[in-house]
Amino acid sequence: TDKVLENNRLYALGEALHKGKYPGKQRIQPAKRVAVVACMDARLDVEDLLGLQTGDAHIIRNAGGVVTDDAIRCLVISHHLLDTKSSF
Repeated sequence: TDKVLENNRLYALGEALHKGKYPGKQRIQPAKRVAVVACMDARLDVEDLLGLQTGDAHIIRNAGGVVTDDAIRCLVISHHLLDTKSSF
C-alpha cells in the first residue's frame, strides 16, 4: 500500500511510471497480488496513476468506480481464485 501511495504522489508531480509496452507471456494471477476498483473514465490511466505495470494487478472498472454487486463478485473471484491479497 505504501508503495502504491508513493507512486501516486510521483504521478501527481508529473512523473510517468507505467511502461506501456507488450510484457510478453504472463501468469493469470496478478504479480503484485493487488485488485483495484476504478472509474471507467477513459482519461484515467490507472496503471500510471498507481505505478503499476501490465500484469501487476486486476483492475475492475465501472461507472463511478462504485463497489457494486458485480464489482464485489469480481473482487471475490480475484481474491479466492486468483490469489490477490490487497484491494484499492
